[in-house]
Amino acid sequence: MTARPAPARFVLDTGALVQLERGDEVVLDILARAAEGEVEIVVPRTVVAEVWRGGPRQARLAALLKSAVTARFATVTVDELTPERARQIGRTVARCGHDDIVDVNVALCARSGAAEGRVDAIVVTTDRDDIVRVDESLNRAILAV
Repeated sequence: MTARPAPARFVLDTGALVQLERGDEVVLDILARAAEGEVEIVVPRTVVAEVWRGGPRQARLAALLKSAVTARFATVTVDELTPERARQIGRTVARCGHDDIVDVNVALCARSGAAEGRVDAIVVTTDRDDIVRVDESLNRAILAV
């Protein structure tokens, strides 16, 4: 039995975007791989709301978000917060007891393209415990930076 290849999709949480601004090599490498079309990056809209302050200190973040709306990098997506996703977040908060809607949305984004509820992305985070509190099955799909 051969192992399945690692997902080529990364979901970035707030901590990952803070690390991007600090020039973290792991996060910068993921962005470089996206620029080459090797991987897809998903930034949940709730993460953008939590991290965005504007100004020159967020130049890297601004460039990443700009790439999501240009044809230059079709591999970067800002995940929509639809009414259905908002309800899904609420149901998940009720089920898991973790009331941070950003963490919950990040965890849900790691499954959003998966058939049968399988994890189909790697969550890039600075706080593994917050994501695992939402969904224990994501423990093996976390890249801590």
